[in-house]
Amino acid sequence: MRKIRVLFVAACLSGLALLMTFAVAGATPPPVPERIKAVMVGDRLVDVALSLGVVPEGMSLRLSLWPDKAKVLPVVSQVLGCPNCVVKKRPKAVAEFMKERGITRLIVEKSAKFCLYMKSVNPSHVVPLVKDVPGLTVEYVDFTQGVGPAVAQAAKLFGREERGRKVAADYEAAMRKVEKSLPAQRLGRRVLVLNGMYVRASGKAFVRYEAPGGYSDQYILDPLGCTNVAGELITDTMKVAKGHVSAGRLAGLAKAAPDVIVATGDAFAVQKVLRDAIKADPSLSGVPAVKNGEIYALPFYADSGVLEYPAVFNQWRLALTP
Repeated sequence: MRKIRVLFVAACLSGLALLMTFAVAGATPPPVPERIKAVMVGDRLVDVALSLGVVPEGMSLRLSLWPDKAKVLPVVSQVLGCPNCVVKKRPKAVAEFMKERGITRLIVEKSAKFCLYMKSVNPSHVVPLVKDVPGLTVEYVDFTQGVGPAVAQAAKLFGREERGRKVAADYEAAMRKVEKSLPAQRLGRRVLVLNGMYVRASGKAFVRYEAPGGYSDQYILDPLGCTNVAGELITDTMKVAKGHVSAGRLAGLAKAAPDVIVATGDAFAVQKVLRDAIKADPSLSGVPAVKNGEIYALPFYADSGVLEYPAVFNQWRLALTP
């Protein structure tokens, strides 16, 4: 049984190594990451650590907003909960884990805006909760001056300076391409972002609108000069939770008349709900996005995998450019 478990973990580490290749466009496949005796707090910190070939024994991050890592990371490292959870709901979790494992090293992400959905959340709020851990050392990786400097800082902490220089250089080069790819004029596309969830046990599909002002707006739609039309569908009585609101059966889709529909999360769920809506109201076939076949499954970006941003942005740009 122990041998099977070891082989399973090794396979997951290998899978994680493959996922790391998407952190920076054009990166060569990295080796299986080294597990270090530390706890890390913060999505961006974990993302950079992975790119440097390092994974901690324990971590606190917004795993629900990072779908491409959500299945792998909990196997190779103990996920203790998101920073909000380990501060407000389970304030003893990090300290108890560190004491149990004999971990004395805490590495914390420093960011100006950690989460758009919960503005009061700050990874540094974990620090006072672990002050009684014997031999405690606290280190910070500062993202307030940009991703490149943060990579260099993390690389120094992990003794991976040479790799850090390459990761930072690749990221900066990719960001320069993003800047050059920005349209001279606004694209002017009307976009509806639908987040899907499919429940296998029941066979039911659910869809949420991504509300204006969220991650897709800030990092993709605004720079491209596109409009999130969900604002025309969300009423005052609808409850917005973590930047999304239930879309029900897509009532009002004809009124919003999006040029493009983007499916994030489970694309099948979005396809299923759309199909059912059109079946119930065939006139929806005339909605521009449906009529012109401009419905795309795209990755959701929540500023967790910061090194993935250039590749994700480029994919959205290609989809939204007429």
